[in-house]
Amino acid sequence: MIKTIIFDLGGVYFTDGVKKAIQSISATYGVSPEKVQDILKGELGTKYRIGAVTAQGFWDQAKAYWKIEADNDDLALLWFLGYTPIEETVRIITQLREASYELLFLSDNVQERIEYLENKYHFLHHFKDGVFSHIAKTRKPDPAIYKLVLEKTSNLPEECVYIDDKEALLLPAQELGMKTICFQNPEQLRDDLKNFGVSLRN
Repeated sequence: MIKTIIFDLGGVYFTDGVKKAIQSISATYGVSPEKVQDILKGELGTKYRIGAVTAQGFWDQAKAYWKIEADNDDLALLWFLGYTPIEETVRIITQLREASYELLFLSDNVQERIEYLENKYHFLHHFKDGVFSHIAKTRKPDPAIYKLVLEKTSNLPEECVYIDDKEALLLPAQELGMKTICFQNPEQLRDDLKNFGVSLRN
């Protein structure tokens, strides 16, 4: 029986903000999408997500690589604006809460983005607890971060479902005994949850 449901945030609860940010930064500053991706999805992006570099350090290095002049806050905003809640996912989460499932999050994220999104969308109240990479000092697919989120629940791994939009990031959860769902859209998520015996209103 499933008792705990663990959500990735970007691409599951929120739209894929990195994808949109690559387009926005590229168009605004005339930087190739490949070079923007190098920063947001590359080694420097990982260092930022695990708290190994500050926001200022991240954007200063990004600007040097892109050879542009820009305000750090303006660049950050272009990234943050890429994330908007997926309405039907939020509806599913609300129904899960009402059905008394334990809801956790597991997210590769940075403090500034979480603060922005929480101030704008007030989403954290949906979850009992969770793990952010910038606090854990590691990120997916390191098995350690999946173990950390399991420590947030008293339920067994086989009583947990982990949901992520990137299939490769489901493997460590599976190896720890969790059920997994590769998110494609809310309708598919609803069907897959029901296949695991999770009760949801139609």
